[in-house]
Amino acid sequence: MATPCGGYARAKNQGSPRPVHASDISHDERDAMVRAALAEQGDSGVTPRHTLFFFLGDEDAHGDLCEVARRAGFIARGEGDMTILETTMAVDAASFAPVSAMMQTWAAAFQLEYDGWECAVVTH
Repeated sequence: MATPCGGYARAKNQGSPRPVHASDISHDERDAMVRAALAEQGDSGVTPRHTLFFFLGDEDAHGDLCEVARRAGFIARGEGDMTILETTMAVDAASFAPVSAMMQTWAAAFQLEYDGWECAVVTH
């Protein structure tokens, strides 16, 4: 059964005097947090599932990202200052690490912000 799960805009404020924003946390840590949320629901991440990746930034920079992503096999859609890339993939640490690194590289290359990812929970 698949249910929505996912990425997040903010991490929990652990008594800090200011909110903790996703940009305060490394992508590796954010990836691990999403996988921990999946594990809490009995999902190991090894089953391929619908996965979304989010990019923000100047509207003019998104076209090149979309073109590169499509060539790499992603579905790319965007509106205004946001692009969403879609694919079906496993999200366990070993499978996901190279894709996460690629997303971060694309964000830097196209001067966009990689805002993270989300996926469905898959349990059997």
